[in-house]
Amino acid sequence: MRVPSPRRLSLRSRVALLAAGAVILAIVIVAFAADTLLQNELRGQIDQTLISQAKSFAHSPDDRPGDRHDGRLLASMGISVAIVHPDGSVMTPPGTTLRVPVDSADVRAVSAGPGPPDRLRSAYSGDVHVRVVTTRAPDGTVIVLARSLADVDRTVLQLQLGTVIFGLGAVTLAATAGFAVAGAGLRPVRNLTRAAARIARTQDLDPTPIEVTGGGEIAELAHSFNAMLAALNRSRERQRQLVSDAGHELRTPLTSLRTNIDLLIQIQRHPERTLPQGTHDRLLADVKAQLMELTTLVGDLVELAREDETPRLRVPVRFDEIVQHAVERVRLRAPATVFSVNVEPWVVEGAEPELARAVTNLLDNAVKFGPPDGTVWVVLRDGELVVADEGPGIEPGDLPYVFERFYRSAAARAASGSGLGLAIVRNAAEHHAGQVLAENRPGGGALIRLRLPGVPGPGGAPPPEAGSTVPTGPRPRSRGRRPADADQPAQR
Repeated sequence: MRVPSPRRLSLRSRVALLAAGAVILAIVIVAFAADTLLQNELRGQIDQTLISQAKSFAHSPDDRPGDRHDGRLLASMGISVAIVHPDGSVMTPPGTTLRVPVDSADVRAVSAGPGPPDRLRSAYSGDVHVRVVTTRAPDGTVIVLARSLADVDRTVLQLQLGTVIFGLGAVTLAATAGFAVAGAGLRPVRNLTRAAARIARTQDLDPTPIEVTGGGEIAELAHSFNAMLAALNRSRERQRQLVSDAGHELRTPLTSLRTNIDLLIQIQRHPERTLPQGTHDRLLADVKAQLMELTTLVGDLVELAREDETPRLRVPVRFDEIVQHAVERVRLRAPATVFSVNVEPWVVEGAEPELARAVTNLLDNAVKFGPPDGTVWVVLRDGELVVADEGPGIEPGDLPYVFERFYRSAAARAASGSGLGLAIVRNAAEHHAGQVLAENRPGGGALIRLRLPGVPGPGGAPPPEAGSTVPTGPRPRSRGRRPADADQPAQR
């Protein structure tokens, strides 16, 4: 019969064995202590009786058992006596029923002279376990008394048998109770195991949450498992939504692009069906714009997927320097736009590429929806980046949704873009324990706030550029909408 390895035992069985082992150890300790105390107590009483009787014989020679006093009286008390005379002879009185075990040490005590008055030991007289005391009388005679320990041994044996029987019952009860308690306590763990096995088998991340009762570590584990399942389910739903939205957004430019390319192919195959040069040029420009839009959309999708799935290395970075570099890059793409910049040093713990992409998207969005020669205000103070433009602003009904993926307001649908620019900004804010808010500037235009936790950077704030404070009064002048620019990478 093979004994299962301890590693193969279930946790429930291990708890039961541990409980049984603890009870066994406790019973062994208690039984050993009780057995020792009982034997010492019973033997102590016998020793006192033997010592008292031996001293009486040693100091009263006339009362010693001999020819006139046989050993029947002592035998009725359970005591046997042997007398070792100075010449080394051993005399046992008549009527003694139990042979007294006299050893060589008792004989040597005759000629040893004064010494210890009493010598106690345990010995065997045949098959009988006895307690022996040896006393040397003043006249040189050695008195040896013995008494059977059968009653003591019987009492101790009964105690030991009772302890064994009680111990077996206690161990059985402890193992059963441990098994039952472990089963009840580990029920949430079994639920977790079944849930994990079902998820691995069905790939279903939307299970019924595991019922949690009581408290303690097991309940915390169940809560954590439920939270993990919910997070995994949300992640999968985001992936599904991203794929669905991406498919929907890609379908329109791909269809339009395929139609235009088919038309160009037909013209190439039938030279007699020529198009006016202006129409041909507009068709090629449309194809180029659609390719740019498709490229932007794919790039934004890749960026979102990377930010969702791949953790970035977090290091202390100067957010004010990231903002300044982003402003310089956007200035090259929009030379007619005036950038009013006022940034204070601010250090955040984060991923510099992700933050740079978010700030660039905010600036591109402000340039895109502002007038061609308008002003974009960029202010960084106490960890809050404010980007404002002079555009038409955001419709109040669109404000809660501008950071959703692929959401485009009615006013922005005519413009180019993927609808992912501000979604990337929101992802960056969430990844850095911050938040992003959109509102309308009182003087007209959109105003977006990006707040990131951090600490002030070294040095003071650089001198602000002219007009670097975001104005809140009326719009300085009315300006037309900037025409859609196919080369602009970000959008609201």
